[in-house]
Amino acid sequence: MLNGHGGNINQICNKHGLNPDEIIDFSASINPLGCPEDVHKVVLERFDDIKNYPDSECTNLKKAIADKVSCNDSNIIIGNGSNELFYLIPRAMKPRQGVLLQPTFSEFKDALSNANVEVVEIVNDDGIFPLINTDLSSLKNIEDGMVFLCNPNNPTGQLILKKDILELVKRNSNRLIVVDEAFMDFVDDGEKYSVIKEASLIDNLIVVRSLTKFYGFPGLRLGYLVANESIVNKLMQYKEPWTVNTFAQIAGYASINDVEFAVNTREYVSMEKAFLYDGLSGINGIQPFQPSVNFILVKIDKAEITSSGIQALLIKDNIIIRDCSNFTGLNNKYFRVAVRTREENQKLLNALNLIMDDVVSEETGQRDNVQEFIAG
Repeated sequence: MLNGHGGNINQICNKHGLNPDEIIDFSASINPLGCPEDVHKVVLERFDDIKNYPDSECTNLKKAIADKVSCNDSNIIIGNGSNELFYLIPRAMKPRQGVLLQPTFSEFKDALSNANVEVVEIVNDDGIFPLINTDLSSLKNIEDGMVFLCNPNNPTGQLILKKDILELVKRNSNRLIVVDEAFMDFVDDGEKYSVIKEASLIDNLIVVRSLTKFYGFPGLRLGYLVANESIVNKLMQYKEPWTVNTFAQIAGYASINDVEFAVNTREYVSMEKAFLYDGLSGINGIQPFQPSVNFILVKIDKAEITSSGIQALLIKDNIIIRDCSNFTGLNNKYFRVAVRTREENQKLLNALNLIMDDVVSEETGQRDNVQEFIAG
């Protein structure tokens, strides 16, 4: 389901007659610092590798990841983005049912449905935060099948403790737990939450990660999973060959052990998410939720305006946000914004201030065409 995702710059620009180079995209939560400098260098240096087929085994990248997460390369599968792996898992493992805690990443449901797996959704729709059950108690009665967990959760940003996930995994070996840790690299104390180093040792746990969000090259599509060898062997029976292109492998290998880049990213994102959260907290009519990673979920408190209405007004300022109305368990009173550079974050805050001031003010005509979009 690509409709409704963040990052659809060309689609939005074509619709509204905008220049993609002038857009500030808050809808896709990508590292605001871009990619490591070595990625630029090595991709150019090895451009002539385009004449050869890519390494279908992703040998060098797989070994680098295995060293980093303390497992064997036989515990790893590299994919064309983490999304390829989400679709591969239910197709290969054939669970009786797939269980989701909503709201969460929409591709989990699509991946299960694509594999003709019955989807069971546990929805928190009472509007009270936390929007997902981070103590996992709602899963106690799920005896078998596949459970998708997103940690940190997208779009809410909530985190589930490592010990709670491991307890869920160990409590019932008939349940296969798939944990999406796509944004875990942005978490300052990720060791408290990540179960990636345990995945190769447990029979019913798969951990999936993205390399493109943290390392800033989503156009190359690169992700990986870690699981025990029996799961990996079964998944590989269903995986298409040559899905990971040469440049993605090169970029991933150049990035995976760039410690300085990782430290700088976490420091910068930590500073900017605090700035953006404080700024959003001071705007009348909206309520941001405390961020754990590089995006912030925002609730609209005013009945007079919707997420699509705010989105349409911000597009006039060349700013794109993520309308969250199509997330199961959310509605047209929620939107998500990525953490970007200080200058860009300030532009968003200025634009949102103007929009919300118009909404809460009794005066009219302060901004052209506001009422045309205000109700979405």
